[in-house]
Amino acid sequence: MDFEDQTRAIDKKLFASLTALKDESLSACFVVIAGKQTGAMYKLDKGEVLIGRGKEASIRIDDEGVSRLHAKIVRHPEGTVAIVDLKSTNGTFCNGERVDTHVLQDGDRIQIGTTTIIKFSLQDSLEEDFQRHQYESATRDPLTNCYNKSYFLERLPSEFAFAKRHDKPLSLAMLDIDRFKKINDSYGHLAGDFVLRKLGNMLQERLRADDFLARYGGEEFALIMRETPKRNALQTAERLRKLVATTLFKHEGNKIAVTVSIGVSTWPADRIDSSQALVKAADANLYAAKRKGRNKVVGQAEKKVSKVSEVPKVPKVGEAEKKK
Repeated sequence: MDFEDQTRAIDKKLFASLTALKDESLSACFVVIAGKQTGAMYKLDKGEVLIGRGKEASIRIDDEGVSRLHAKIVRHPEGTVAIVDLKSTNGTFCNGERVDTHVLQDGDRIQIGTTTIIKFSLQDSLEEDFQRHQYESATRDPLTNCYNKSYFLERLPSEFAFAKRHDKPLSLAMLDIDRFKKINDSYGHLAGDFVLRKLGNMLQERLRADDFLARYGGEEFALIMRETPKRNALQTAERLRKLVATTLFKHEGNKIAVTVSIGVSTWPADRIDSSQALVKAADANLYAAKRKGRNKVVGQAEKKVSKVSEVPKVPKVGEAEKKK
C-alpha cells in the first residue's frame, strides 16, 4: 500500500468515527483497560475534561507517572474529540506514539503514566450500562455501595507506598458496629441489612473526595484518609462516632440504637512499616475501644502493664544498712 492509499484508509476510518460521534445515541467514553483503576468508565461530556492525579482533574488517575494535570479532552461542536497533552512530565501516548494533540477515533488506546492505559470508545446506552455494572460489581459491596474488601486490600498498599514516597501522613480507621448480633437477633436480618446500608450511605456522604471507604467485613468498615495526620484522623473518627450515635435508625416502626467503635492508626506517627501493619494497628485500637466500653475512638496503642512479680521490691528502712 503506497502513501496515497494509506492516507485514504486513515481518512475513511476517521470519517466513520466522526459520523458515529454525530449519532446522538452514542456516547464518547474512556474505559481504563490497564492500571489500578481497570474497568472504570468515564463518560466524556461536551466541553473540556481534565485528566490527572490532582484534585482539579475531572478524571483522576491514581498512577505515580501521571502529572497533577496531565492532559485534557476537548469535544468540538462538529463532533470531534481530541486529547491534548498539558506538558506532562512523562507524556501522553496514543497507540504507542507520543502526541501533543490527537483527534481520537473509536478504539484508540491512550497511555498516561507508567501503568495506565485508557481506551477511547463509542458506546450506546446498553453498552455503557453494562460496562458501568461490570466495574461496580468488581469493586463495590452490593449492600452498602462502599468499596469491597478485595478492592480495599488492592488499594491500601499503593496508598501506603505513595505516602512514604512523598513523606505524607496516611491514616486508617477501622469502624465496627457495636453489638450487631443483638440487632439481628432482636429485629431480624433485614433490619441488620438496613442498618449496614444506611450506615454506609451516611458515612460516604460526609467524607472528603480523597477518602476511601470500604466494607471490610460483616459489620466492619475501613476508612483510608490520605494526607491526614493523627490528630485530624482522630477528629474525623470522633465526628463520625457522634454522627452514628445521634442518628435515628428506624426500620418497620422499630427504633434501633446504633453505635460504633473506632480504631485509628497513622503512618508515620505509629512507627508502622507496611500497609499490613497499618491495618493491624488500627484493628488493635478498635478492640481496645471495645474493651473500654464501646462507642469510643482509640488511636493510641495501650501500654503493657508490668506484672506484679516484675515490679522491683523496695527494701524496708534499715535493710540496706544491715546488708552492708
